[in-house]
Amino acid sequence: MKKTKPIGIHLLGGAALLIGALTASADVVYTNYNLTHLRTEIYNDRIGNSRFFNDPNTDSIRVSTFLRPSPDSNVIGLPCLGNSADTCYSTNGLQTAVSVTHSSFGSFSQPMTFVGVTSAGGGGQNEYTTIFNRANPSIASRLDQLDATPFSITATNPSSPAAQTLVFSGPDYDKNALPSFLTDVKVIGGGLTPTISWEVPAGGTAPTNVRLQVRIIDAESADGSRITAARLVHNENIPLSSTSYTFGAPFSNNALPGFPSGLEEGSRYEIAVILESRTSGGELTGRARTFFEFMPLPNSTGNVAVFLPSVGPSGEFKFNLEVKAGETVLIDPLIAIGYDYQIGAGDPNFASVTLPNIGDGLFDLYLWDGTDWLFSTVLQDGIQHFFGGNGVDRFRILGIETSAGINPLSTTAFITGLSFVGDGRFTGTMTPITTEVPEPSTLALVGLALAAFGFRQASHNRRRRGAVQ
Repeated sequence: MKKTKPIGIHLLGGAALLIGALTASADVVYTNYNLTHLRTEIYNDRIGNSRFFNDPNTDSIRVSTFLRPSPDSNVIGLPCLGNSADTCYSTNGLQTAVSVTHSSFGSFSQPMTFVGVTSAGGGGQNEYTTIFNRANPSIASRLDQLDATPFSITATNPSSPAAQTLVFSGPDYDKNALPSFLTDVKVIGGGLTPTISWEVPAGGTAPTNVRLQVRIIDAESADGSRITAARLVHNENIPLSSTSYTFGAPFSNNALPGFPSGLEEGSRYEIAVILESRTSGGELTGRARTFFEFMPLPNSTGNVAVFLPSVGPSGEFKFNLEVKAGETVLIDPLIAIGYDYQIGAGDPNFASVTLPNIGDGLFDLYLWDGTDWLFSTVLQDGIQHFFGGNGVDRFRILGIETSAGINPLSTTAFITGLSFVGDGRFTGTMTPITTEVPEPSTLALVGLALAAFGFRQASHNRRRRGAVQ
């Protein structure tokens, strides 16, 4: 039967998905599509610092299985049987339910969540997944058993005329497959065809594959601590020896409804560079995902290298890059009014800072006296300020006007030049300081607001006088 699929709205994990009208004359809607298991992956998923994925900075066991029909079947279509010219859709894709268990779990069975490309969960087509945190004592004590005996997965779909159920075993799990995270991630060049580069550290399970994933950030929580919706727009295997990737080729998912074909101005992305270990037969056994957030830089940036941080739920921008004494590196971090900068344990101290041309170009420098932040001086954009002596392990910059519109979640909003007193690694943080408009629920709050306004005006005048002097 050939028909046009109507417009409908389906709920996926609390998120509404709009299904557009399909008008091609060859569209076929299946009311009874056989439940089909495509493949299953069970591997160590090393999750780096991230605002999108659950349990950031943890090592997990990820169980992912790919099944049709799924919610993706209602949007992307299914392989038609007997007529390759047709595109087939399912009316029962949303009803497929999946769970996973293991012989050591007893009667416990964990549901698997649909994270396919239409879910805003950032997964692959027709993907259902769940994770087990390796640090959880109940999992840590079972690692040998999980390594020795396969997981069991059950999928069901109440299709007409009778419900269908599939039970199958997952592939072998290897508890020791733990690749390393990347370091020294940076973007080179402005515009929509920049180059991302990185370093692969020694140690960990030797990777057999390198993969790049790009997700466009669609929605965030009100406080900015979480990315609540993101679409996987690009997924590409790149040569094992690669330490860089240049954008330019169309995104792998560009043919899907509403998906872009490449980077877009003003859009923000979470990008993952993934080191994978696979068996000789191609089974995925472990991966380490290094996440960083990115917004295309202006064309005027030129061929400048800017180191990119990862961003986690705490709001800190975390770096991991090599530094040398006296050599300036550029780091790229919602509306922010300032930033705190701090080195990591064992890092060389900051020797100097150079600030960008933002707002009026004047900023207040505060230094830490061991107890509190104390005002030090006014800095002007583009002029390198040296801290003197043995440098400092932290400093605070205030005075960014709210009118400058600095997004504290954008890692490319306030590009700062830093130099260090010695060689080593910078594993520290850059934390946005944001402003909130208080609710005038009491006279005390009103008084504080007026006092803050007066202080801000005085500070503005002082900075102007400092610039003249």
